[in-house]
Amino acid sequence: MLLNVVREHTREGVHLHLEVEPGVSLVSSVRSALDTLLASVAPTVKRVASAIERALRYLPMPAFELPGGAGAVTLATPTGQTEPEHRQPLSQAIQALNDAVGSAHKYLVITVDEVQDIDIVGFRSLVACVHRSAGSSRPILLACAGLPEAHETFRKLRTYARRWDRFDLGFLSRAETIEAIRTPIRETGASIEDAAVDVLADESAGYPFFVQKYASAVWNHHHGSQILLSDVQAIVPEVRALVEKLFYADDLDRLSPRERMFCKALADLGEGPHALGEIAAAFGVPSSAVSSIRSNLIKKGIVFVPSSGMLEFRMPLADRYVREHASLFVSPLTKPRKGGLTLSVQ
Repeated sequence: MLLNVVREHTREGVHLHLEVEPGVSLVSSVRSALDTLLASVAPTVKRVASAIERALRYLPMPAFELPGGAGAVTLATPTGQTEPEHRQPLSQAIQALNDAVGSAHKYLVITVDEVQDIDIVGFRSLVACVHRSAGSSRPILLACAGLPEAHETFRKLRTYARRWDRFDLGFLSRAETIEAIRTPIRETGASIEDAAVDVLADESAGYPFFVQKYASAVWNHHHGSQILLSDVQAIVPEVRALVEKLFYADDLDRLSPRERMFCKALADLGEGPHALGEIAAAFGVPSSAVSSIRSNLIKKGIVFVPSSGMLEFRMPLADRYVREHASLFVSPLTKPRKGGLTLSVQ
């Protein structure tokens, strides 16, 4: 989750928020964000609004890929495509905006969400612009958030990106989970039975979204000044079905039999990343035999590569879901057919 350091047109700064989508260029993301920002600042900060309009003119229009690898069509492009990086349109657009923000006695804050999917070429240009501003009187503030594979994205940047402050956000410990459930309840003057909070902690397993979902549901269900174990038991089936559908069922139902079996092998190894060779051994085949399955599961957003040679579920607590629904992920390699023949399922 992003920490929005500064909201749009506060006294301190102007916030340019970029929501990254896979396959979308950073230029397109910046163009969309500038359009949104223009609408929010135009009534109050005219100089910034004017700068945003100039920045939009710097940016090229998006390019559209043609089918069959036939190339791409760009609606409009600026001149000077061979200019040095610091004169490329994206940098020019950000610099124009920062100049106007500075003249309005504000700071420019850029936040990037889902940074693991960002266009790396455009990101390098953006980061270079931010880096150059650090020694000026108008430094640009940059904050990024993403999944663990974002570390690979940062590795592809220039060396100065290695000096950034980074914070890894994991699951809550059991003690933290219990405290996160108890504190809001206590602040209202109510209480919760120990057995009830234990079940909520087990079900949510420290994942903040799950903690919120289960705790909110039991709060809305309960009556009186204390939440009972019976209250928790009443809401668990419905909430569990909801989170399983949101996070797992819809995506995992579309997997092939062998992809499901591969997920089962990964889940049986437990939480966290595992070496591809270890997963292949649990799957009963050499590493070379699972490369296509691995690639397909990455494309489908089921797993990701946190570091070289490693693999991990992209969805939180997916290993627990797969183990608890093991029968859905075990497909026999042979199925009887009429006449005594067998069909090999690959």
